Amino acid sequence: MKKPGNPFVLAGFISKDYFCDREKELTWLKDQFVNERNMVLYSWRRMGKTSLIHCFSNLYESALGFETIYVDLMSTQSFKDAIRSIAQAVHQKYGRSSGGISKSLGNLLARLGMTLSFDPVSGIPKISFGLSSPIPPEESLQALGEFLDGRKKKVLVVLDEFQQITRYPEKNGEAVFRSWMQSFPGVRFIFSGSQRNLMRSIFSDQNRPFYRSTQLLGLQPIPRGVYGTFIREHFKKEGQIIDDKTVEAIYTWSRGQTYTIQLICNKAFALKQALTKKALEHIHFEIIEQEKPVFYNYMKMLTKTQWEVLKAIAVSEPVSNPYSTDFIQKNGLGAASSVGTALGALLEKEMVIEENYQYLLHDVILARWFQQQP
Repeated sequence: MKKPGNPFVLAGFISKDYFCDREKELTWLKDQFVNERNMVLYSWRRMGKTSLIHCFSNLYESALGFETIYVDLMSTQSFKDAIRSIAQAVHQKYGRSSGGISKSLGNLLARLGMTLSFDPVSGIPKISFGLSSPIPPEESLQALGEFLDGRKKKVLVVLDEFQQITRYPEKNGEAVFRSWMQSFPGVRFIFSGSQRNLMRSIFSDQNRPFYRSTQLLGLQPIPRGVYGTFIREHFKKEGQIIDDKTVEAIYTWSRGQTYTIQLICNKAFALKQALTKKALEHIHFEIIEQEKPVFYNYMKMLTKTQWEVLKAIAVSEPVSNPYSTDFIQKNGLGAASSVGTALGALLEKEMVIEENYQYLLHDVILARWFQQQP
């Protein structure tokens, strides 16, 4: 493993040395796996969910004798896309052999009605569907399950951003994936997602197929003190100093959100000098400036009332009662019914979230942008 140029990694998983805490969560994942339970891991975005999964596999694949198939469903729009993504992940894991594609994988692709080609420039393999009639998703998943179940080692299938299947035009996605999971008890599954409310509904609603079929874990922010120790130690290892007050300020500004903490620390570490209050404020400014195009897209996407309610919650957060007369009048929001409708839409989009009976913006950087405005 190459040592990273900056210990505050922003993308992917490098090693446990550059991964902060999550000891309880890692132990929980190990316990579920060892005891043959399928898992659901959900959190708000940018909390380190995917890195946690990669850390778990990195730590325990050898010790527990399993292999991981990681599939990101975020960009999929249909069952066809999902099957292709799963097949691509299987090929990446098992498709390389000295004689080319293995016979067993070739047979699998044939069963799926897929062909393997290579990009003429990059040489990257590409899996696509053939010209024959499409195979039903149930049959495709059956073929994939049989292949994975037949491996010498146990297989852990990670379906990240699993909530995406609720947007497929096919309306039976949850039932089909539940049936796949049940058909192969020798294969372990982690269903992970970054829309907390939707993920909880998929797996906890008694009227939905996955009800009581898995073990659920909601990812919370890493404790302030634990993250502070991690930050100070990595600065110290490289001969840099960061004081407790500054570490506290970083955690507070980031609201404990893993990615934002890592981003600030990454930029602070790159300065190679003592982090003054002015330097930290400049880092905040840089981060907000980089995100402004995203914020302007939000403005175009929302109605005027939704935008005003979003801003009002940001400048007042946390808000315990956004329906109160005081809150509405203080922020000049107009009719209570309009505020209620706008807030409902923002909650559905998860631009506003409710945590411990308090409302705040999901995007902490957007909240800081609103708060710095006059």
